[in-house]
Formats: sequence, C-alpha cells, structure tokens
Amino acid sequence: MTKEKILEQITPIITDYLRLDKGELTPESHIVNDLGADSLALVELGFKFSEAFNIGMINPDEDSMIIKNLVDILHSEIHK
Repeated sequence: MTKEKILEQITPIITDYLRLDKGELTPESHIVNDLGADSLALVELGFKFSEAFNIGMINPDEDSMIIKNLVDILHSEIHK
C-alpha cells in the first residue's frame, strides 16, 4: 500500500472521529495541537488504525502526532 493510499484511508477516519472538515487536515497537521484530539481520541484513533490496517497499536508518541509522520509509521507497520 502506498503512502498516498494510507493518507486517503486515514483522512476520513480522523476527520469523522474529530468532526472536522476534510480540508482541516494536512500532512503537517498535529493531531493534538492543530486538530484538537485529546488522550481518549488518541486511543480511539489508534484502535481504528489498527482495525483499518490490520496492525498492532501504534505508540502515540510526539512523532506520530504529525499526520505525515503517522503515514510513514503506518506504512512501515503495514510492510513489516
């Protein structure tokens, strides 16, 4: 799966859960600082990513909070 496809898949997951417009999410967006996710949202999104990509939970560290880094992490996990 390409990084572009991963971004296409996570965009509606994040925007639906956080009730955002698609245009509010960019590759540089920080999930907490820019998009307003709290700790519960991070856990819920982690479960949703795990289910969507059939991978284990991702550690919600500072690096994975930025969308483009999250895509890189998901790409690595998918292609293990």
